[in-house]
Amino acid sequence: MSAPAARADAPQAGAPRDAGPGASWPAAALAAVLVLACALASVTPHPVGVFWDDGVYLLSAQALAAGDGYRYMYLPGTPPAIHYPPAFPLLLAALLKVTPAFPANVAILKMLNPLCLAVGVFGAVRLATRHFDMAAVPAALAVAVCALTAPVLVLTNVLLSESFFFAVLIGALWLVERAVRDGGVRDAAWAGVAIAALTLVRTVGGVMLPAAVAVLWWRHRRREAAVLAACAVVALMPWQVWVWQAARGFPDELRGSYGPYLEWVIGGYRREPALMWEVFARNVADLWRAFGLIFAPRLPRVMQWGAAIAVIGTLGLGLLSLLRRGSALAAFLVAYGGVVLLWPYSPERFVWAVWPLAAIVLLAGARSAGAWGARRWPHAPRAAAAVVALLLAGHAAYAARGLAGGWAGSPQRAMTERLWPLVEWTVTHAGEKDVVASDAHVMIALYTGRTTMPVSMLTPAEHVRDKPLPQYARELSALAARYRPQLLVLSRQTPERDAVPLWAQTPGAPAVTPLPPIPGGGAAFALRERP
Repeated sequence: MSAPAARADAPQAGAPRDAGPGASWPAAALAAVLVLACALASVTPHPVGVFWDDGVYLLSAQALAAGDGYRYMYLPGTPPAIHYPPAFPLLLAALLKVTPAFPANVAILKMLNPLCLAVGVFGAVRLATRHFDMAAVPAALAVAVCALTAPVLVLTNVLLSESFFFAVLIGALWLVERAVRDGGVRDAAWAGVAIAALTLVRTVGGVMLPAAVAVLWWRHRRREAAVLAACAVVALMPWQVWVWQAARGFPDELRGSYGPYLEWVIGGYRREPALMWEVFARNVADLWRAFGLIFAPRLPRVMQWGAAIAVIGTLGLGLLSLLRRGSALAAFLVAYGGVVLLWPYSPERFVWAVWPLAAIVLLAGARSAGAWGARRWPHAPRAAAAVVALLLAGHAAYAARGLAGGWAGSPQRAMTERLWPLVEWTVTHAGEKDVVASDAHVMIALYTGRTTMPVSMLTPAEHVRDKPLPQYARELSALAARYRPQLLVLSRQTPERDAVPLWAQTPGAPAVTPLPPIPGGGAAFALRERP
């Protein structure tokens, strides 16, 4: 494939006059301030740990801040923390050093993600105007609307790494786009380091590396591609070597929830090759429903389908247009989207992590459709702009309803009602040296300091089909045999709770004695070794 004839940064026909380097600062700043204010207003006082991984991040950060290393100090045997890259826990550990003791500092810690989201929004608007010749005001409005939708704020509301990932992603994209546009070994080197930093926030950020190399190679910047790849690999190598070494002796019973990502996915697909297509179909269906809902809220199903078609079509046109310009943003989103569709986990969480970038792609799609249609119909640009404006208006209505209704805090509220009684029960009933097995083991460890353990093993297949009770019983048996918990504490309506009678009858299981019910519907059991 030959390189495009025009420079990627050359203004296209009809490019806005206010797209100069400094013209977008006021609009970008206003968008960032608006998003920051709304995100801070949506923060709830609910405890940390309701989403499992938010608690894991904070527990890992506490270990780092205490000088215990990057380990899961709350699990039996304190295994190394090889599941999540260390950048976000390191950031939290730095905050722990300068804030009051936990849990008094929860409100301060929860301010971090709104700040990261606002920084990312500012950078996204600047990216749109500086590198993609977009008008500042439409870009700022579109990015802000996408950033303020309820699913994005759900991720911002808790101590998850998505908001930090988005902020670092914008910085990495800025550096990579500059290396693609201007060339130069120094810019390529810094872009490689930025890609490594992005990958150390979330593993999926690693798809930026092949995307950037491919775009640089296509633009005949072979030297820059080599330098970028070399710098990224060198910067990532210490972390990867440590993970490879630590993974050798990692407990098999914990690999699903706490082991390396790639090994887990590849192992699942190797055991069941057809599972990949089941995951793909499920993820496509989930995203189809989500797009119809957030762009055409409270409208008939047929109109939501139409909105989903319009969104997907416009996004496709936008990606194609940006790819033809040699855009690293488009290459990254294509690679990222491929991973999301094939990953055995909820695709929406991955999509919402980068959703403000969809605003740039939608605007690029409208511009591309208008330019193509203008050859046949002079009003095509206005029609394309009107379609995207209607979609964004529907999205803005959804975002406004979410802000007014406090939707960003609803998942936390529901999970707190279910899990917090287990924490309170553990405080008053568990001994300091007891090992507590629970579906809320992360939250219990965070707020009680007890040694805890999970009660099931995460598998790729459970993303698309329910796990049978005998499998839950086998997993609980394997975990209990290895770690020998003294207490089993379960929330209401969990399959693990339904599997307890089956597990208690298996050979080698401990004596399971029901304890008085936990307020809120939870159940507790005393576990004692049989003679």
